[in-house]
Amino acid sequence: MAIRSISHFTWQVLRTAKRSRKPLGGRALRLVPNWHTKDGSFLTALVEVGLLAYATGSAAAPFDATYRLTERGKHAAEYGEYEYEPKRPPLEPPAATPPIRKSVAKKK
Repeated sequence: MAIRSISHFTWQVLRTAKRSRKPLGGRALRLVPNWHTKDGSFLTALVEVGLLAYATGSAAAPFDATYRLTERGKHAAEYGEYEYEPKRPPLEPPAATPPIRKSVAKKK
């Protein structure tokens, strides 16, 4: 397992979710209304890495869904980092190389 630190904005979102006693809606977690948070993709990204989970709703309407904090999200909200499994490409066996052919020079 590798450790990844979170940004200050992500930390603020997770702390807001941790302070709440009930699952929060996506609009409540949009703490800073700027162009980065306009479409709600930051919420979908937090669900994909496992820091938040859908209590109701889905990725189709991120601001209408409600979110709850996962165990990984609780740890990240407290310490500012979380463990993740790095994605590794599948290992492929080396391709068989054809034998080297020596070119035969024609003699005159």
